[in-house]
Amino acid sequence: MKQQIRLLAIFLLTLPVVVMAATAPTRHVVEEKIVINADPAAVWEVVKDFDGIHNWHPAITATEATGGNEPGASRTITLADGNTITEELKTFSEEKQSFKYSIKNMSSVGTIDDHGETLDIPVIPVAKYVSFITVKAVDGGTEVTWKAKFTRAYGGHHEVPAELGDEVAVKAVTDIYKAGLGNLKAMLEK
Repeated sequence: MKQQIRLLAIFLLTLPVVVMAATAPTRHVVEEKIVINADPAAVWEVVKDFDGIHNWHPAITATEATGGNEPGASRTITLADGNTITEELKTFSEEKQSFKYSIKNMSSVGTIDDHGETLDIPVIPVAKYVSFITVKAVDGGTEVTWKAKFTRAYGGHHEVPAELGDEVAVKAVTDIYKAGLGNLKAMLEK
């Protein structure tokens, strides 16, 4: 009997941990690649400019940046609809033709009610977002890889609102990457 009571006590003590783990946001990875029929140096020259993403991504109308391509540099990008995203450059390698950055802040496209709490809907519905861009030579030209690791924007413990859920987060990042890489290819293959 003491053994059963002890097991019941352990179960009851660990139940909240199991429930919390079941509702915790999942870490997602989105990776898009494209091969561009152009010299790797020419592709890298366009992509590496942390201050110049608006020059090749069709959804971005302006970039306001400080720090150039040095780790710690910051950029605020303005989207066609006026929303903004502020990002920080984490690493930059001219030799490896790659860099890593993270989202620090985003404007809100609206709010939702989550059991009496008002939550912002960020312009990209993600959290803990880190992204990597790499350029490398391949047969047929240059391969550009754009990869992100992130969680959904909703970190609460209730039913996940559709606007802040996993599906919408993965789709948003995938669409952004495909649009940017597709436009980069079209621009550099002219």
